[in-house]
Order: sequence, then structure tokens, then C-alpha cells
Amino acid sequence: MPIQWHKTTCSYCGFGCGLMVGVDRGKIVEIKGMEGHPTNDGMICTLPANSVPIFGAEGRLTKPMIRRDGKLSPVTWEEAIAHVAAQLKKIIETHGPGAVAIHSGAICMTEEYYLMNKLLKASIGSNNIESSTRLCMASSAMGFVSTIGADAPPACYDDIEMADLFFIAGNNMAVSVPVLFMRVARAKENNGAKVIVVDPRKSETSSIADIHLRIKPGTDVALNNALAHVLLKEGYVNEETVEEYASGLKDLKELLEDYPPSKASEITGCPEQLIIDAARTIGRSKAMLTFWFQGYNHSSQAVFKNNTLHNLWLLTNNFCRPGAGPLSITGECNALGCRWIGGLSHLLPGMRMVANPQHRQEIAAFWDIPMEKLRPIPGRSIIDIIRGLHTGDVRAFWSITTNPAASLPNTKWITAGLAKAELLIVQDIFHPTETTNLATVVLPAAQWCEKTGTFISSERRIELAEKIIDPPGDAKPDYEILCLIARAMGFEKEFPYSSPEEVFEELKKTTKGRICDLNGVTYERLRGKVGLQLPCPDVNHPGTPRLFTDKNFPRADGRAALLPREYKTSKETINEEYPFVLITSRQQWHFNTRTRTGRIPKLHRNAPDNFVEIHPSDAANLCINTGDTVEISSVRGTAKGVARVSDSVLQGTVYMPIHYGSAINIEDGKLANLVTNNVYDIHSKQPEYKFSAVKVKKARWS
Repeated sequence: MPIQWHKTTCSYCGFGCGLMVGVDRGKIVEIKGMEGHPTNDGMICTLPANSVPIFGAEGRLTKPMIRRDGKLSPVTWEEAIAHVAAQLKKIIETHGPGAVAIHSGAICMTEEYYLMNKLLKASIGSNNIESSTRLCMASSAMGFVSTIGADAPPACYDDIEMADLFFIAGNNMAVSVPVLFMRVARAKENNGAKVIVVDPRKSETSSIADIHLRIKPGTDVALNNALAHVLLKEGYVNEETVEEYASGLKDLKELLEDYPPSKASEITGCPEQLIIDAARTIGRSKAMLTFWFQGYNHSSQAVFKNNTLHNLWLLTNNFCRPGAGPLSITGECNALGCRWIGGLSHLLPGMRMVANPQHRQEIAAFWDIPMEKLRPIPGRSIIDIIRGLHTGDVRAFWSITTNPAASLPNTKWITAGLAKAELLIVQDIFHPTETTNLATVVLPAAQWCEKTGTFISSERRIELAEKIIDPPGDAKPDYEILCLIARAMGFEKEFPYSSPEEVFEELKKTTKGRICDLNGVTYERLRGKVGLQLPCPDVNHPGTPRLFTDKNFPRADGRAALLPREYKTSKETINEEYPFVLITSRQQWHFNTRTRTGRIPKLHRNAPDNFVEIHPSDAANLCINTGDTVEISSVRGTAKGVARVSDSVLQGTVYMPIHYGSAINIEDGKLANLVTNNVYDIHSKQPEYKFSAVKVKKARWS
């Protein structure tokens, strides 16, 4: 019998590559890139190409478990659902709705975010719903909201081949978004496009840069202000035209007087002439496409970084036309869908805000509930949910498709908070993980290719990922688990769904007339297309490649905002005891906390252990050689890894990958988040993973 091939979309990063999944006798045997797909046209990166073993990997959850006498024991679904529902109701009756919180991954289906929102916000009455979107894209979202009036990325992937300049900040896209990097590299080679990379590290991405701005960690605001200073001083800005579509030019010019390249050079450590050269390259470009990633967003000044980057494309008219615009790539496959359907504590479905009375009224009417049921105050961010666990204000924590005991910063504080939960429900596909090890209830979920739903990529393209094989044992799709628990809590009327498609048909009505309009999308239409770019308001609409092409923005005066933002140092600063800055990021071979990739033999062999990059001068001063075990310590904890002496990092900085929790195939103490900082940007509530003051020493057993 020949292999049967099925169309789907990738469940890793937010680029949204089209994939073909080969099935033989009910088992997935091959995964390859989809030829002709507008995102990747057959290209595929390491992660999906090696994903086949995930579907038969050891540790797959197949039965619910409840912790009794300190041990997780298998139970029936009926018993698990009844137990969870009863415990949630008891906590709500005793401590109020605000004692319940949900935290999900950004790899959930759009339909699942909608159900989480409806259950928590409409039925229970708590706004404490968070997602790992908070950890990767909250700052980009708030940057867009403050600059253009909506969390609505306006550019598209077709712009890659039309750009003559790529401005890439805060990411090694060759590792984290390889297919995007391949397209950028090809555009440079074929079209002569130039590349500016802003990154403290030398990387695979910076290797193709025409200009590499190696700034000190956390100094992007000063750099962007200096670039804007040069653009204005040297006549690259048509001020009359800019004022037609953007407010705030006068105030911005006043602030920028304080940011000549000489001052930015002192702050960033980047040569003054290189800053000037970069600004002139931007000024001379005809179509600049800007990319920024977690190096921007993992900062206590992250939203300001976003705003000052937006200033650059606004000043140079590099937006809303072919080849030009801002294009932020999300770290997980449905981070945009999560935000648009309300998967954070300050949001409601359809790009609405809980603090907006009109928005609450619209959703209350749609859900047929009293408006008072929707709380007007945003719920807790994920870091504040953990604080609530420590204080006892949060009693029930429901983790869905994510691993917060390893993914959140300041691990010891996080795990201590999770351990205090009266009810810790972990809904996932594998055990053990760092979080299932703490759980009071574990619910076995279906994974990608075992369930049906939609993802929305970073270019606003919605794709249908259908069930291809059955989940193992008694594992169930997340949407079904959510519905079963909701009904057991007494919300039968509110959760009548018998399929994800029914959920989709309801949720899309919340988007009518909005930038995220889904009303022209149906499952049947998606089966015949390689996605549709939103908004797509009716079934005859082809989708929308670019937003705001008329330069009319969703702000009160119809203009975008040029925002003057002062550079501020990171919340934590280096000192005599902690003289180094730790930065973190991901590797080619792993994804997030290795829940999936750590169980794939080939990927584990290629990257079996954590490491620490340290500059040769610093290594010499500390008598550290490549191969030594070193300890990295902050005021929060200590992590260890194998030293790699390299000038890839700046002197005074060290680098560690994020992936190495101890639940699978790794000894304890290798996780970078043992050291990282849980302080966050006050505007986005996104933690500052990329700047932790640390000390470094050679481990005694090296």
C-alpha cells in the first residue's frame, strides 16, 4: 500500500510552513515541505523534518492521572473530569473566581483559545488566562498598539523578495526561523538586497550582514534613536509627508537631539561611524523590511525598543507597500491567533480589551451573559499569577500544552509557587516534564496531527491542521477536554460543541468587521487553499496581503504615532559581585523546553547538553578552557554548562541556550532559567530573559 500524503501546517515557530505528512498503515512515517506553498515552497527546517519519532516516543501520556499519597496514579476520564470540576468549583466557592488561572502554550489551536476564554472569562468570571505568547510576543503586540493603534502586523512574506534592505534585530533567524533565513539569504544573493543585523553575538545570521551592529545587550533604544537622529539630520526624512500619516514628529525631533551617534556609541559600544553608515543605508533604501524577535521583546524596555524601531520605518516611509514594512515573527505557531482570540489576561475575542466597556458589552451580548460577568480589570500576567500562588490569592493553576516549571524565568521561585497550588492541572502530551512532575492532576492530550484546528501565522495567514492519525490510548483533543470539564462544572448550555469546526463557526462571528475578520473563512475553503491572509470578511474575498496600504491607521486621528522614548538601563545592572551579562536564546536542534525534541534521538545526539559561550579574554582571566564545566550564578540561582571559548560573544557577556531542564536526558542544574530574571516590562508584562547580571566560575569538578 503506498504512503498516503496529507496537507498540514507546521506546529513549531510562527512562520507557518506548509507540510506534507506521509502515513503508512495508520502511522506517520515521513514529513516533508509542501511544494508550492507560499511560505516555504518545499523547504523544511530541522524540527519538522525530524518529528516522526515524536508520535511513538517514550513517555507519551495515554491515561489521566491523579496524585494520591504523593504519587500520580492512573484513573478513568470520568473520574478525572469529575475530580477537576469538583475541585475547581470548591476553590471558586471558597476563594472566588480570581483564584483560578489558566496558562497555555502558543501552539494551541485558535478554537482551543476561544474555549479557554469562554470558560474562564464568561463562565467562571476570571480574567486570569495567560499564554506563552506573553513570553514571546506581548511586547511586539503592545508596540504595535501604541504605534499604529492595533496589534496587527501589516507586512507579508512576499515582501521578502521585493525588499532591498533587511533590518534584523535581536535574533539569530538562521537558527530560530531557518526557512525565513533561507528566503532572506536568497533575496540578498539574487536581488542584491543589503542586510543590517543588530545582535550582541556573532551568529549564522550576522555572517551574511553588510553591517553588523554588535551592541551591548539591552541598548537598542539608544541605537534606534541615534539612527533616527542621523536620518533627520542628513535629510533622509520628508518631514511634510511624514506628518500626513504620523503624529509626534516635533516631540521626537526634540528628544533625538540628545542621541547623536557619538552618545549612542558610548552607550551601545558600537563604533560611531558604523551607526552612521547603518543610518545612511536605511535612508538610501527604497524598500526596507524590518524583522525583530525575542532579543527585543525579552527586555524591561521592550515596548520602547519596538516603538523606536517603528519610528525608523515611519520616518522613511518604509511600510504598507511591496517590500517595505515591519514583520515580527512569532516564536510559536499560533501566537497571533492566541492574541486575536483573546488568549491573554487583558484581552477579549476579536482584538478587544477587557478594560474597554464597549468591548465588554459586545462580547457579553454575543455570549448572552450579563456584562457584569466580564471583569473590567485585566487579569494577572503569568508572572503575577505565580506571585498569586505564593500569596495564596491563586489556588488553581491549569497548564495546557506548556511547561512553565522550565520555561518561566527564575525557576526556583516559579516551582515553589507551582508547588503551593491547591490544584495543579497539567494537560500535555508527555510525562515526565518539569511541570507534570509537580501536578496534582495530569490530563493526556492529543498533539499536532492527532486533532483538528486552525493556526494563524505571523503574516496573518490562517491554515487548517487536520487530524491525520488517532491519538494513543485514551488521549483526547484539548478542545474536547475543555468542553468535558466545562460541562461537568455546570456549563452544558455554553459548551454544546461536538467538533472544532462548530467552535470555529462561532468564534469567527466575534471578528466581524474587525482587522482580524475571519467571516470569509471556512474549514472547507481552507482544505482547498494554502491558507488565507486576514482580514477575510466574506467567502468571495481572496484575503489581505498587506494592511494600512491607504496609510489610514486605527488611531483617533487616523495617523500612526512617532513616539519619543528615552533609553533606560536594564532593571538589573552588573556590579563587582555579578560582573557579566547573561543572554539566552534557542538552538537549531531543540524547541522551547525540549518536551518534544528532547525525545527525538537524532536531535538529542546533536545537542545533548547545555553550554556556555564566553569571550577569550574573560576565559583567560578566569582560567577557563573550552570543555571545562562552568557555573553561571545570579542572585536567583546557579546553572552549569560546558564552556565554549569564543569571540561570538562580547567581552563581559556570556551566552546559554534555553532548553535544558532536567525532566528528560539531562542532569539537574543545566537550565538557564535557574539564573534568569522574572522582572518584566511594565507595559507588556513580558519578562526580561535577555539581561541577567551573573558571575562565572570554573566548576570544581572540571
